[in-house]
Amino acid sequence: MMWIHWDIYHWKVHLNLHPKRKQIFVLLVFRVIILFKIKVKMIKQFLKHHPVHKKLVPNLDVVFLLRPTLFFSVWVMVVMGMSSAQMYYFDHPLWISNFSWATFFVFTGITFVCSSTFILNQISDEKSDSINQKLFLVGKYIAIEKSKSISKILLIVGILILIVVNWFSAILVGIIYLIWGIIYNQPPFNWKKKPLLGWFTNTIVGVLLFTEGWSLVMQNQPMAAIIPLDISMLKLLLPYVLCFSSVSLLTTLPDMKGDSTSGDKTFPIVFGKNITLFISLAFIIIAFIIALENNDPLASTATLVSIPFFIFAFIRRMEKDILRAIRYPIFILNFFVLSVYPWLFVPLAITYYLSKYYYWHRFNLHYPTFLVEHD
Repeated sequence: MMWIHWDIYHWKVHLNLHPKRKQIFVLLVFRVIILFKIKVKMIKQFLKHHPVHKKLVPNLDVVFLLRPTLFFSVWVMVVMGMSSAQMYYFDHPLWISNFSWATFFVFTGITFVCSSTFILNQISDEKSDSINQKLFLVGKYIAIEKSKSISKILLIVGILILIVVNWFSAILVGIIYLIWGIIYNQPPFNWKKKPLLGWFTNTIVGVLLFTEGWSLVMQNQPMAAIIPLDISMLKLLLPYVLCFSSVSLLTTLPDMKGDSTSGDKTFPIVFGKNITLFISLAFIIIAFIIALENNDPLASTATLVSIPFFIFAFIRRMEKDILRAIRYPIFILNFFVLSVYPWLFVPLAITYYLSKYYYWHRFNLHYPTFLVEHD
């Protein structure tokens, strides 16, 4: 290491002895910085305004039929289950950067099956979504029959992947499809049109996603049971499920107009906007209290940071505050859990920026975005 210190000293002396060379060096660095900024600006201009993208993005319609922006909520619940199991066994681990192909394929299977349910939801919501002026690929850009075929393919491929990789995951995700895909969307059930059952369905799916993450960690522990669950999981999952349930309840508020016109009896239509906002706020506060009791740093910090958004939504009852209370807590949970599982950043970043690219060039929309109107 001696030569490094000598070289640094020699370089400083060299610069002091040659002021012209030092000046040239500074100018070169400044020029490189300027050129870098220009290149970045050119790339941004190309990605945002070049007409070639308008021709390319229709090829992504099938990808965005899967509703990839909803993956943020699905993935984070699974990862929260994993981090809670790690916390239970290893006392608040951080930065678990080991890559597991088995976990990767389990996440792939979960994503495919959940995407299948999202397509079914779009098909059944065709009328209300058109009233709510939501982007609607089914029927307009992709035929309904083709959408159904894609949904079936995703379901079959996803379940097969899970059966090969992890039989217990296949069972849990199969139950998710049964609840979220059929009971929630299809007649004669159509639970999404019923105030309490629709909310209950989303809450149960949150429990199953968390359980899936928990089981992924537990089954690799010494002396793991055939069914890798533990009674302690019930207490640890409560804060996360309450958060999931609270946000899922809020997501029904922006759709009230279309749901009312189409005859859907969602929770806010039956019980009112004020009750919906109050329950969401109460759930997030209870989640914070339970997280403190559990000594769970992730849940307690994330809920504490999220509470102000729910308070603003409850007090002002404005749509922009409701949207913040939906979007920001999801981001906050994802952000904090990256300290435990940094690999989650890769699919999150790809999904976020690819979605922004697609929605801008396909529909001239800045979406997904943290900016809410009038911010």
